[in-house]
Amino acid sequence: MRTIKPKGAIMRILIILICLTGLLIPSTALGGEDFIGGLRNVQGTAMVKRGEQQIQAKDGFRIYLNDILITENDGAMGVVFKDDTRISLGPNSKITITRFVYQPDQQKYNFITKMIQGTAAYVSGAIGKASPDAVKFKTPVATIGIRGTTFLAKVEPE
Repeated sequence: MRTIKPKGAIMRILIILICLTGLLIPSTALGGEDFIGGLRNVQGTAMVKRGEQQIQAKDGFRIYLNDILITENDGAMGVVFKDDTRISLGPNSKITITRFVYQPDQQKYNFITKMIQGTAAYVSGAIGKASPDAVKFKTPVATIGIRGTTFLAKVEPE
């Protein structure tokens, strides 16, 4: 004897299975990423360019890998990263974080910044202290390897 389940019951079971599978797959496998830091002390005109979107920067705004942080003539902003690294941007600055890995339980560290123009002050966090060789600050003409805990960089627009 064969039991036939109504279509509605089969659909409910299928939907439950899909939902359970979604819970088991890490969000990074689906393209989702965790934020890497947040904005502090935003002043004047400052923006975050995320893909094609340009978003007004404000205190507490979360940033993600490859966001471009932009300040105008009257703008400034600070960024505090998950490892407590801090970067302050002055007026007319543009910077992006191209690599950020902070997994202290696995001793994996990497922090690469690309500064396009402007001024930035940098203060090392846990990544720079645990693995100084893993931190690089790229500019159009040079790459700064971090060996200390603080520095100031100025990049003239091209």
